[in-house]
Amino acid sequence: MTGLGGPARPVRPMTPAPVLPPRLTVLALTGVLVAAGLIVAWMGQRAMGLTSARPAVAWALDPASNTVTIRLRPGGGPSGRQILARSHLTVSEGGNGKRARAQGGAPARVAVAPGRRTRLTVQVAGPAPFSRALTVAAPPALRVTASRRDPGGIRVWVSGPLRRRPHELLCGQDEVSFPAAREVAVAKGAVPCRTTLTLTGRDGEQTVVRVAAGALPEIPLYSFATPARRAIYLTVDDGWTPSPRMLAIMRRTRLPVTAFLIERAAQRDLPYWRAFVRAGGTVGDHTVSHPNLTTLTLGQATAQWRQARRALGHLLGQVPVLGRPPYGAFDPAVQAAADRGGLKKLVGWSVVVDRDGIHTWDGKGLAAGEIVLLHWVPGLGSQLARLLSVIHARHLNPEPLTAASFAGTAPQRHSLDGD
Repeated sequence: MTGLGGPARPVRPMTPAPVLPPRLTVLALTGVLVAAGLIVAWMGQRAMGLTSARPAVAWALDPASNTVTIRLRPGGGPSGRQILARSHLTVSEGGNGKRARAQGGAPARVAVAPGRRTRLTVQVAGPAPFSRALTVAAPPALRVTASRRDPGGIRVWVSGPLRRRPHELLCGQDEVSFPAAREVAVAKGAVPCRTTLTLTGRDGEQTVVRVAAGALPEIPLYSFATPARRAIYLTVDDGWTPSPRMLAIMRRTRLPVTAFLIERAAQRDLPYWRAFVRAGGTVGDHTVSHPNLTTLTLGQATAQWRQARRALGHLLGQVPVLGRPPYGAFDPAVQAAADRGGLKKLVGWSVVVDRDGIHTWDGKGLAAGEIVLLHWVPGLGSQLARLLSVIHARHLNPEPLTAASFAGTAPQRHSLDGD
């Protein structure tokens, strides 16, 4: 049958779409799900890796300057340092616009007010951005509450307990001590001192104090004493070898002798020195251990004088007022230390007697007013007998040596000799 448009075309049957076997369909779906899971797991691991590698915030407060130092520390994992290097740190204080910036592990520093809590915001930009809030509590400022001058120096009181720093010196000579938790004392030294002293509280706060300490009096040193009544003065140093013959002469003739004793020597032969005092002998301070005092600090030299003086007074019942610096070595610091140690006068000498004879400072014969130096050594008794024969021949009179013996006598600026 034909239509108007021509003969009819034959109709082809439709080919059905290929159908996968059920087993293959399940495998395909499983593969898609596994791939999706892998992608999700990778993304999760990447996120976790960024989290673990995220820099950490570290901070510290310096109470001395009231400054907070903030820096980033590398996170974990192999990428921690890489992420740190690409991170930027910004620190701001809430509400006042203060900002500090740093890159990588460099520090950012922000000043905070003492005595209150400050809120800081830390913002980190980079591969692992984040922000964090910090609250910093700074201790109160350390303040000077009072100060006073006294005969020994300066005392200062502050608002909080102090950290003690023993043996601190100012101007190379003035000692700083801490009589109480909130008190500091600056002792006078050998010369005037104008400087600043930084005090640190136990909580780390600091304050700076201006110091203007005067000089201690310089105890004068005399190598001669008054020549009135043709007086001459016998002194014997150290004390390591007590002389029974010397003691016998003193007992028999009431000979006035001054022993400048080393404390350690006095301790070793205490019964002899008590007998010496009972025989009319005078005890002088020759330090604890016989150092060259000019090589010590003012505090060390003071201790040498003070400790020996107190010990000799306790042991022998006679507190020395006269001192003799070992080796005859003295300077303004040694003289200032003697004042702090409680002495009244320092004593040198103008004549030395030893096994070789009698040696005067000017090479002439013994004269009135001279101070004679001997030592507690073997043979002291013979040296003393020879000396006494010359003293009597020149009509000189041994006299006790006291602080009053130097009236009208000029002190020495330099030692005449050394021993």
